Amino acid sequence: MKLGRISAVAVAAVAALAACDDSTAPEGPIDVTVDFAALVNGTPLACGQDYPNVGTANTTISMEDFRFYVHGVSLLDGDGNAEPLELEQDGLWQNEDLALLDFEDDSGDCAGTSATNTSVRGTVPAGNYVGLRFTLGVPESMNHQDAATADAPQDLTNLWWNWNGGYKFVRLDHASSAASGGWNVHLGSTGCTPTGDPTVPATSCTNQHRPTITFDVFDWETNVVAADYGVLLEDSDVSVNTPSTASGCMSFPGDADCPEVMNNFGLDYEGSATAGQTFFSVR
Repeated sequence: MKLGRISAVAVAAVAALAACDDSTAPEGPIDVTVDFAALVNGTPLACGQDYPNVGTANTTISMEDFRFYVHGVSLLDGDGNAEPLELEQDGLWQNEDLALLDFEDDSGDCAGTSATNTSVRGTVPAGNYVGLRFTLGVPESMNHQDAATADAPQDLTNLWWNWNGGYKFVRLDHASSAASGGWNVHLGSTGCTPTGDPTVPATSCTNQHRPTITFDVFDWETNVVAADYGVLLEDSDVSVNTPSTASGCMSFPGDADCPEVMNNFGLDYEGSATAGQTFFSVR
């Protein structure tokens, strides 16, 4: 009986040690892919497809471009601490801390590149991550350069305004029979102060226009970040454009087509405080 009792205790001790052994847990960095999806009122983006009921006038549109930059992509632990992804330097879509998401494929009405990219890829230290954070746009340290000589993904001149103004953080273009000139959304920094030397970046930009998006609950293995153009424009009448202004919202001060768009990006605009971004959601 005594030997049997000792054996049982020993077995229990071994089992307890095994339970405490975390040797099966990841020890080094883990590979992470954060997937994104482009939608129009919940329907997946496809070049050449018509999308009805967009905006307050229920306009039917077709997409011509759907691209945006993100940086500062981080996973959040249970305490809200952010662990930045060390991005894969692929020489095409990701460079340093910046990534370009590109959903158009240069078919149908779309005009961009035939290649697409719908994810951000990198590594983080092993851990228990429950959320996601990223910032929309190009970081200020990378924003003011010449697209003609910049490294990818900043070598696309149609995602660039000029050396002083920098890049279009977001380019969302659509066509419709209602607005013959199109109705576009281009987000970028404005009010940038030039140095007087075209080879020297701007000293500052009054309107940074870089919203940070936080999802406290996000499982990178199962969830997708959805960017919905229909939701972005749900408070805008895209059947008309304010006379004597660029088509749609170009982010510049005083554009009557911008307040609702900026609010849904999560940005204050012309003294109006945003109620919070609605463009991105978790699926």
